[in-house]
Amino acid sequence: MNWFLLASCSALLSATAAIIQKKVLVRLTALEFSFLVSIVILICSLFVPFSVDVMSISSATLIILIGKSILGGLAFLLVMMSLEHNQISTALPLLGTTPAVTALLGLPILGELLQHWEWLGIGLMVAGTYMLEKRPAQRILQPFKDVFFSRNHFYIFGAVGLFAFSSIADKLLLSGYKIDPLIILFYQHLIYCLIFGSLVFMRRMSFRYLLHKGQNQLPLLLIIALLTIAYRFTQLGATRLAPVALVLAVKRTSILYASFFGGKLFSDDRLPQKLIGGALIIASGFIILRNVA
Repeated sequence: MNWFLLASCSALLSATAAIIQKKVLVRLTALEFSFLVSIVILICSLFVPFSVDVMSISSATLIILIGKSILGGLAFLLVMMSLEHNQISTALPLLGTTPAVTALLGLPILGELLQHWEWLGIGLMVAGTYMLEKRPAQRILQPFKDVFFSRNHFYIFGAVGLFAFSSIADKLLLSGYKIDPLIILFYQHLIYCLIFGSLVFMRRMSFRYLLHKGQNQLPLLLIIALLTIAYRFTQLGATRLAPVALVLAVKRTSILYASFFGGKLFSDDRLPQKLIGGALIIASGFIILRNVA
């Protein structure tokens, strides 16, 4: 199947999941939600050991898989923390900077050469970020201060860096080690569950209470779980066929879908302005990566 079609499907599925996640995060904290949804996702992934041999990978491959899953799990939690504290049309567009970060990291790690970098793309990314934060009657430089010094934005920027490393590891596992995407997904979901469970334990939260609290959200958690498995699988499929940074650039179009429909649903302020800012950030990713082979 064409990588662009797979990445586009991943974007649509991811946007739908993000909107429902925001709805659930009104009732659950980011850690509570991450733990509960990871359990449901793992349960939905139990068919994998019956479909492929999950024990067929080497020790070195398993170490990479564990490491990348830890990074991805922490990044997921950071995004949920940002969604919990910010409007969806503010939090998600900043994730659009991930392709540029991934491309830069991919140069020394994967050897994916990127030629003729466009300063126009960087300028569009800066302009888009500015529009996300610009409010009436603000001083000219205040939006940049809000971006770089807001605690809530630290969650997103942390997630961007972690997702970048995790995505490069995906490319290495899929193209370098030729690992089946289902095996990657199974271990990833298992490790996510262990990570969030450990954090819940360290916070001394009651597992019984959390499971009882999650029962009321079970239908939405199940829908999110199925959407998450689907968008991760299609993203891995696209990553196997194309450069990781380019796949992420297409995948991040989910930002516009989620920002528009989610912003309408949750009555976000300055929505048209934020959508323009998000569009500029996404466009910058395509421009910066236009020469990726």
